[in-house]
Amino acid sequence: MKKIARFPIVYIVIFVVSLLTHCTLLTHGTFHPAKSIHTKGGKLYGKVQGTFRHRWWNYYERGLSFAEGEFFQEAVADLKEAILHRSKDQRMARTYGMHFIDYFPHRELGIIYYETGDLKAAKRELECSQESFPSAKTRFYLDLARKRLIEQDGKEIGAPRLTLDFPSGEEWTSADPVVICGLAEDEHYIAGITVNGLPLFLESSQKRIPFKETLELSQGTHSITIAAKNLPGKVTSRHVVIHVDREGPIVTLDKWDLNQSGMGGEIKISGSLYDEGGVFDLYINGQPIPIQEGVETYFTAKLKIDKGKLELIAHDRVGNQTSALIPLEKDSLSSPSPVMLAYADQSSCADQTAYANQIANADQDGGCVSLGGCVSLAGLFGPHDERSPFIKLKGWTDEQTVFLEKVYIEGQVSDESQISYLTINGINLLRRRGCHILFSYMADLQEGKNMLTIQAADEAGNRAARKITIIRRVPQALHLSERLSLTVFPFEGKGGVSQAGFIFQHNLIDALVNRNRFQVIERDKLEMILQEQKLSRTKIFDERTALKLGKLIAAQAIIAGSIIESRMGVEVVARMIDTETSQILTTADVYDEVKDLSSFMSLAEGMAIKLHRDFPLVQGLVIECKTKDILTDLGQDAIKLQRRLIVYREETVKHPLTRKVLGSDNKIIGLARVTQVMPDMSKAELMKGNDKTIKRLDKVISQ
Repeated sequence: MKKIARFPIVYIVIFVVSLLTHCTLLTHGTFHPAKSIHTKGGKLYGKVQGTFRHRWWNYYERGLSFAEGEFFQEAVADLKEAILHRSKDQRMARTYGMHFIDYFPHRELGIIYYETGDLKAAKRELECSQESFPSAKTRFYLDLARKRLIEQDGKEIGAPRLTLDFPSGEEWTSADPVVICGLAEDEHYIAGITVNGLPLFLESSQKRIPFKETLELSQGTHSITIAAKNLPGKVTSRHVVIHVDREGPIVTLDKWDLNQSGMGGEIKISGSLYDEGGVFDLYINGQPIPIQEGVETYFTAKLKIDKGKLELIAHDRVGNQTSALIPLEKDSLSSPSPVMLAYADQSSCADQTAYANQIANADQDGGCVSLGGCVSLAGLFGPHDERSPFIKLKGWTDEQTVFLEKVYIEGQVSDESQISYLTINGINLLRRRGCHILFSYMADLQEGKNMLTIQAADEAGNRAARKITIIRRVPQALHLSERLSLTVFPFEGKGGVSQAGFIFQHNLIDALVNRNRFQVIERDKLEMILQEQKLSRTKIFDERTALKLGKLIAAQAIIAGSIIESRMGVEVVARMIDTETSQILTTADVYDEVKDLSSFMSLAEGMAIKLHRDFPLVQGLVIECKTKDILTDLGQDAIKLQRRLIVYREETVKHPLTRKVLGSDNKIIGLARVTQVMPDMSKAELMKGNDKTIKRLDKVISQ
């Protein structure tokens, strides 16, 4: 009887345990009904490659398949089960052996919640993914979820707060380039910032975004509009007028009276200064001349002279300078054409014949007539002026080579009558007429030959021109041919890539070339190598094959990746890999819901921006050199591990005659790879060069 009584109890226990196990499996998504694969529109969903072995990657793969077919309940169960086994999102997560997958269960779970309307859960999962491993796709849907939650709240939304680092809406500057700094803030997240309609690069919306944008602005006035937009679409704009002034004041000398005896004397000189940014000061022979600050100011000065020259220096309020050295000694005159001539009443003139002889012997490159009194040019030359204006440039010969992106031209134009016309390359420099004009001009240079033409005319119609050729060379270490060489391999298509997706590679190559940061190897060379190796495009998706081909093409790095098109949108993931070490130098990704041709072009441009930002051109100093290693002052905020450095020695270049500084050339003396990064310095292993060729205070630049 006891045995019969125990029998049903055992069965009851077995039944309860079985029921609890069944519920647990259902709760965690590990219960597999006999028919776990679904069919929809002729496609199978819930199918994995190979055998389902109840590993986290099996659940993740099957969850993605269910989500693609909109079988959301099954997808949620599988993604949750995957999270139980492996909790954090990760790019290139190892499955087994040397197999890796991009693993984002929190992200994909958040997207499902967003689609099904559970916005709070979507925000929670997407923020979790963002904390684990940020991705473009996560940021995209996190912004959508935040925006819809704000809209559901129903409260009135204000515009963002936008603060610029300008005390007023108008700024004068000589900076090159011009930097605009500011801060955008909004409790409803800043979704975008634009400068003159061009968007700044933002990884994702944030409540507080400090920004700094570098603008290449030319000489003149520029109206800049900065706008910030929050997620609900409210916009705040700020306008600032930036006056770029990189040229010193225009100095017009009307006349002077020179009384000289022995080595001393006295001079009385008058004229005006003009600068749109405001004249600041004037010095003659080191003595400050009282002037009123303003756009245009007139002056008269009377001062002792104890040397046969006048040194005139004028500044505007942003620090630009115009200077001239005016000889007054007769001994300094050796060739025709005076530079500085004075005029006054004929009654006070000296012997006209002697003055004419001096003019005939005046220094063509800066000579000046010197007499013990003032001179009447009309009385000397008669009623007709037949001499052309004289043009002198400070420190510039007819042709010379520089290592600068811009050059500063200072010059003088003089004539016995008033100058009525003065231009450089067609740009007017004349403010008001005068017999002697001192000017300055900032010229932007293209690589190679640059022609500058200075033209002047006087009131009598006499014309003069001075042409100079400036050859700009790029120092060796800064040349594009020394930058990191790379090639872009065809991206692997996943999920049925559209025709537009296949041209992504070509768009990416064009976008990289346009940025002039990398030495991009042309696609024709890649096609030739593929044909020589008899490899199909499908084979080069293998990383080992791609690295081998990269070495054959002589590329230091390759860019490879995947284009994943899903029901929701398209995600592109790229990896830059060093062909020598096989190390992944950087990973970048972009995402968009739209999958047309223009969208893929935008994605390629966004990818190029990210790669460019991750490889800034930074310069530093060698602070210590050992046999195989160097220490540099590039810290963790400037350089990353495995980045290549060019070691070079800089040499200042001066003109052999004028001694004018023409920039700095350099010579490459070593190559190194960063092996350790510290807060304020880094260590790099030398691949070329040693402590005999590399010294402390030599320079480095990222390759």
